[in-house]
Amino acid sequence: MTTIYLDPSKKKEQIVQLSDGSRGVMQAKKQKGGVAHDFEFYSHLHPSFLVTHAPVNGDVETVHSIDGEQQFKFQWN
Repeated sequence: MTTIYLDPSKKKEQIVQLSDGSRGVMQAKKQKGGVAHDFEFYSHLHPSFLVTHAPVNGDVETVHSIDGEQQFKFQWN
């Protein structure tokens, strides 16, 4: 499981640090049902993914990709 460290005060866009030392970006995007959060990573170790809710401290998101299943835990920084 990889932890994504988030700053809860930055709601629209932020650079995120992962527990394995890699980095990425989180961007809030308007959707029909509200706001979704798009996570994209600079390295090819992790797949990009979209969550349709605001990240919650301690929650785990399971992402399915062609490389297999990965789990990401959200943690406030």
